Amino acid sequence: MVARDQLTANVKHRPDLRYPDQRVAATLVLYPQPFGVQAEYNVGRGQEFNPRTDSIETRRLHGGYVLLNYRLRYQKQQFYPFVRAQFYEGGKKHERDARSHSVREAELGVEWQPLNSFEFVAMYTLSSRRFEDFQRPDNRQRGGLLRLQAQLNF
Repeated sequence: MVARDQLTANVKHRPDLRYPDQRVAATLVLYPQPFGVQAEYNVGRGQEFNPRTDSIETRRLHGGYVLLNYRLRYQKQQFYPFVRAQFYEGGKKHERDARSHSVREAELGVEWQPLNSFEFVAMYTLSSRRFEDFQRPDNRQRGGLLRLQAQLNF
């Protein structure tokens, strides 16, 4: 169901705002020993804005990611270099007008654990994203992002 407060004036929609939402997902995780793989994929049907008709419709959605990583040990430290590819085609029902998305991303990074209680991640993402709703019917963005994250575990 699309929330009434997430509708733009004049967007076409069903009067009761009810749309089928059917999804199936699968996940695979092989922890790095020393190679690791994570993969997830989902497919289904859900609400999505269609810029050609200015309306919210029930449409096909699918997407997922694959992450490959490797564990390296050096003295008492651990390093996990990784590469990740992600894509998604479909709507997001909790966004304005069930915004339509197309996402293509590739990431390269490394996680460093000098201590069991501390982790540091550095990663670079190349991204191509399209998201469209009634207010922005043609919105494509491309770019890169460097992310640094420190985490304390207790």
